[in-house]
Formats: sequence, structure tokens, C-alpha cells
Amino acid sequence: MKRILLNRFLFTFFYVLILGSGFAQNKPQIEEYPYPGYKDLAAKAAWLQEDLHQNNMQYGIVMPRVLLPPEGNADLSSAHQEDGGNRTGPYLATLSFQYAVTGDKQVKQWADESFEAIEILEKVTGVEGSIARSFNKSDVKQRHEDWFFFPMEWHQSTSMPGYRWIGDPSSDTYANLMYGLAMYYDLVADDNYKERVQEWVSKVTDRIIENDMRLVDVDGKMTLWGNYSPSLDREKLNSLLPLFQLKVTYHITGNEKYQNKYLELINDHGYADESIMAASFKPPYVPWDTYHFMKGVYMLLRYETDQSLRDKYLAALERFWLKEFPCKNIPLQITYNYYVPDQGGFDEESIAQLVNYKGANRRVNDQYLRKGNGTERIQGTWIEPSHFYLLSYWKARYHELLTADGKIGNGNPPEWAILKPDKFEGMVYVPAGEFIMGSKVGDKDETPQRKVYVEAFYIDRFEVTNSQYAKFKKGYRYDAEKVDETVHKEEWMADDKPVVNISWEEAVAYCEWAGKRLPTEAEWEKAARGTDARKYPWGELHDMSFAEPDGIAKTAAWRAGKSPYGAYWMAGGAWEWTADWYKPYEGNNNDSPAFGEKYKVIRGASRFADPSMQRCAHRYYLAPDMKQSGYPVGFRGVISADGIDKK
Repeated sequence: MKRILLNRFLFTFFYVLILGSGFAQNKPQIEEYPYPGYKDLAAKAAWLQEDLHQNNMQYGIVMPRVLLPPEGNADLSSAHQEDGGNRTGPYLATLSFQYAVTGDKQVKQWADESFEAIEILEKVTGVEGSIARSFNKSDVKQRHEDWFFFPMEWHQSTSMPGYRWIGDPSSDTYANLMYGLAMYYDLVADDNYKERVQEWVSKVTDRIIENDMRLVDVDGKMTLWGNYSPSLDREKLNSLLPLFQLKVTYHITGNEKYQNKYLELINDHGYADESIMAASFKPPYVPWDTYHFMKGVYMLLRYETDQSLRDKYLAALERFWLKEFPCKNIPLQITYNYYVPDQGGFDEESIAQLVNYKGANRRVNDQYLRKGNGTERIQGTWIEPSHFYLLSYWKARYHELLTADGKIGNGNPPEWAILKPDKFEGMVYVPAGEFIMGSKVGDKDETPQRKVYVEAFYIDRFEVTNSQYAKFKKGYRYDAEKVDETVHKEEWMADDKPVVNISWEEAVAYCEWAGKRLPTEAEWEKAARGTDARKYPWGELHDMSFAEPDGIAKTAAWRAGKSPYGAYWMAGGAWEWTADWYKPYEGNNNDSPAFGEKYKVIRGASRFADPSMQRCAHRYYLAPDMKQSGYPVGFRGVISADGIDKK
């Protein structure tokens, strides 16, 4: 309490000191809340941070909505406290980014105090590993405990006399706190605090694991939104969040049991594949899901070193980006720009959003709030914190996407996220080695499933387009008049759409002209599925939204459906010709009148096909001279790794 009073005194002193400064002359008056257009982003951050600490901070916890004195308590405890942990975790991350940029000792002190408050969230419940949403220093019930969502969840602490706390923390609370603690551990904490962070995350994560990946309150019941369990149906976002929390705990503690549990959820229960579809496109739209996803995917991509898993998390990020674009969630813009630097994300529009961000929201309200089984009339001034602006500002500064003078920066993406120049323009590399070819499900011609060795090669990143084909065949233009009505003509006519209704002979001729060849079946399948025997190029679960999106390739920002090697739309774009005749695999004893040297194999399946046909192992066939509108067939080229075409 002495430290808090001292801090408030220092803030008051600082506030009085700056009244005569140039900064104060540009500072909006308090009655102008909410306000637009504060263009000095650094000064705006300083002012809003001062305001947050003066009015929305209680014992290190950021209060979402505070009733200011004289109507509210002098210690700022008259507040909507249910989401205190949800604000404190991101603010601890903010302070961590800020400290990494500035090295300011005051910022470190604030971060340490917020961590100490998070420690209390676990200690105050009296049950190891169980956390509170928030707490008050009091021996008696406070009047504001009745006002909001969970009045029955307020308790007198048995482990910390003189404290009251509120329970039933949701997945939101855990996600926000783990995000803040991870950044604090990486960027701020000294050895003493690192040990304390290790202890905290171990206790909390152990309790989740012991309860079959459920968030269980002190009464033994799963909390209202606490379901991560592989034994229960759950939202796809709640597959990503436990992976992130286990990965953070493993990173902080180094204890292999957390990594093992992480891999168990991935390998035995498909959590990484489910994470790809964490963005729900079905109503109702829930904006805070985006905030939690952003934190989770940011940490997973920060710590994961397995590229196949990174690709799945990047696919999830791309899919969320499609859902949110054009996105007004600046931390998600920053995350996207950091991990997908070739596609942008944080730009001049982002800076304009920061300029116009209203910051702390102060307003006078006359409202009726719950009191027992009735209501209580509350008149007074409420203030909400500016933590979202501060997180956006300091995260952008930390990742060098925003300069100190408020300009667009160059960014500092991780090495693995930087696109390397193609050895052969527009082609991706597929290394030599074995992969699992074929399938135990589906049509009989896909069997037997077996290991096949393929030499290294390069394959076109995209299918050959109309404009590329027109360079080979002068005057070529997609002929919409010759297309069956079952095919959406306009979707195939743009220059950068795949060239379709091209015969096998024409595809071979183009490849020879371009110094390439058609891929063998084995090369095509390896390029599509990689070495982990995945069902689809993106993973195990199907969603038509992974197929080629509407619009043309060069404007498509969404890359969720790419293969492990970076080839796009190997499922759901156009069917694709391969070099091989349609024959049975070695060891396949099934007979088909189509087998032999009559038909060439096509792969990939267009959108106008059953989704099961978009599996990497699926085979189909057409006559080499066929231009069948019901099967819009395109192709992509291959070059052997040494650059010499092996015919």
C-alpha cells in the first residue's frame, strides 16, 4: 500500500510538473474524452499511460472500468473487476515491449509490480494452480461486488487474510496472463523474478493438465469457458490456446513434460490441425476471440521451431487475417506483418488508426446496477483504461514497424519468415527423400500406401496462368464460348487465373518451351503433402475456404491452403495434369478397364468436385487430348534440382 501511495504521489507531482510544458499545451482537456486526432503518438502514449496508472490501476491490476471518487472508493476498487486479469496480462506484455525499447527503470518497476499482482491471483485462492479474476484488499464484502457478472463468485481468502477475490476465470484470463508472463520473462524479469514466473506457470499449467486440459475452479467445476479437453467437444480456438499455453510453460521452465503434452495434443488429438480453423466465419461475430487468437499465435510462432507446425500456425494466421481484413485490430496487424512480412499488414492506415484511437474513455453515467435481488442507482464518472492503444504502440515500436517519430519502420521479422530468392523464378524447392504415397482410404487405385523415394526438384508455386500461357501461344485467350455452363466462366478468364481446358499435349508443349516438364504423380503428391502423410496440403481437416479464394492470385493475401513446400492451391484450384499414364501402383491387385496407356493422371481437384477428391492421394484420369469443361484442368511445371530435365 505504501508503494501504491508513493506511486500516486509521484504521478500527481509529475502531472503538476508538466502543466506548464509544451506537451501539456497539446494535451486534450479531460472533458474532451473521448477525443480524436492526437498526432504525436509518443506523447499520446505517455499521457495515456499516466492516466491509466492514475485511474485504472489497483494493486498492480488494471481495472477495466472504474467508478472514480467521490462516488467510487478512494482506492479505485469500485470497479468492473471480472476482467482485471484480461487487462493486466496484455498490459504486462506492453510494459515488457516498452522496457525492451527504452530500458526505462520505471517501466521495469511497473512490470515487476504487475507480475507481483499476478502472483497474488494464484495465491489468494488458497488452491494451488487455481487463479482469481481479480482481488480487493478488504475483510468485508464491497458494494461493487454485486454490480456485474459474477457476484456469487466473490470469496473471502483463506490463504491471504484481508483479501477478497473473484473466481470462475475463463480461457480469456489464462490466455491473457500467459501472454503477459511470457513477454515479461523474455524481456524484463531478472533471475529472481524468472524463478517466480517459472513457479507460477508450472502450478497453473499442472492443474490444467491434471484436470484433462480443463480450467477447473476451486469448487472442482470447470469454469464457464474453460474447456480445452480432448475428451469434450470444444471450439477450434480452444485447440490453439492450450497449445500456446503449454508451449509458453515449456519455454519458461524447460520441463519436457509440457512439451510432451503439447505434442500429445497435436499428434493424438489433432489440435494443430484444428487450430488452423480457429477463426469462425459463422455468426455471431465475437471480437475478443481475435484478441486471444493474436496472443496465442504470436507466442506459438515465437517459440516453435518445427517448420511443419509453423506452417499450420501460419495457416491459422492467414485464415484469421482473411476474416478480419481490412483489420482494425492493430496488434493483429503487427503480428501478421511480423510473421508474414511479404504481405504487409501494419501500414499508414494503421498509423491513422493510432492517431484517431480515442484512448481512455471517461464519461458520466446515471445507471441502475445489480444489488442483491434488486438494483442500485449509481451516478458518477466512469473511466476505462487505454491499455489497447499502449499495447499497439509499444508492440509496433518493439518490432520496428513504427519509429520513435511515428513513421513506418522497416520491421525486424524472424529469419525464417523472410522469403528467400527463388533459384528458379516462381518455383519452390522439394528436397530429395522418401514420403508416404497413396492412401488406405478412398478409391482402390490409391493403394497400397507405401514409402516412395523422390529425387529433389523444383515445382511451380502457382499453376500456369492465362497470361503466362499467352506468352507461349501468341494471341491465346480463354474462350468462354466453348465452356460448359457448369463452369463459372468469369472465374477463369482473368490473366492471373490458372489456364484451364488445356490438353495434356498442350501442357507438355508449354513445359518444353519453358524449359520444364510435367511432374510425375509421385513428385506432384510429395509437393502437395510433404513427408507427414497429411490428408490435404494444409493438414487433416477439410474446409472449402482453403481452396483457391475468389479473386486473382497476385491480390490474394490468404495463403492458408499452401502445401508444406509453399506451393499454392494444389487442392481446389484447377485439376492438374501429371506426366504419368493411369496405371495401378506396384502391389495393387485391383483391375480397372481404365488402366494402361490410354489416360493420363490428373490431380488436385477443382472446387467443382467432391471435397474428398481434394485429398493429396486422390487420383483421376483423362485422355491426353481431352479438353473437358466439367473438369477444368490446368498444370504446373517441374525442373529437376540440378536444372537438367530428366526425361
